[in-house]
Amino acid sequence: MRPEREMPLILLSGLAADARIFTPQKIAFPQLQCPGWLEPERAETIHDYAGRLAETLDEGPCIVGGASFGGIVALHLAEHVDAQAVILIGSIQSPSQLPLYARCARPLRLLVPCIPIRFLQFLARPIATRVIKRHAPFAYGLACQFRESSPAVFKWSLSRLLDWSSTPTVSCPVFHLHGDRDWTLPLRYTDPDKIVAGGGHVLSLTYPDEVNAYIDEIFHKNSIE
Repeated sequence: MRPEREMPLILLSGLAADARIFTPQKIAFPQLQCPGWLEPERAETIHDYAGRLAETLDEGPCIVGGASFGGIVALHLAEHVDAQAVILIGSIQSPSQLPLYARCARPLRLLVPCIPIRFLQFLARPIATRVIKRHAPFAYGLACQFRESSPAVFKWSLSRLLDWSSTPTVSCPVFHLHGDRDWTLPLRYTDPDKIVAGGGHVLSLTYPDEVNAYIDEIFHKNSIE
């Protein structure tokens, strides 16, 4: 097996986000890979999607993980690769941990194809300006990622989140880091291993030191050495 700090770390971004949310982690972990979202096939399940994604990755032991929806896909990805651990960053481990609003919205998933993503991306344009970048860089970054995201991937991800009903069978340890002020996936519905005080939903950007320390701790655990 490769030395622990050389083992590939594969992190998946969340809904309407990309690898930029892991910029602080890329600096700390040179072996980090953030694969882009593949264009989904019609009515493709998360499990099948994860299988296609696995085919684009190098073989061998690795650590997989993700933020938000990316963590859910990472759990399914662990069924297709030689995962030594799964790291969830502001994510959830099973459908039962979905917040109440997401479970109540499940009947509306048939309307997801009707969401005017291109129009919403146009409305986000005023946020993705230099003025906002100067005074609110975090909001600017998220707006830019949303504007550049694929409508097909966004709609597929939202649909799969709403109809997610099967917990993946993962044979490796699952490590879960969550913020106590995450209003998107509230803490009260989850059971994380470690809580970041004051942390919101995008921990990788807002609390990079805590996230990096947690990842480093996982790399050094005996179970994956």
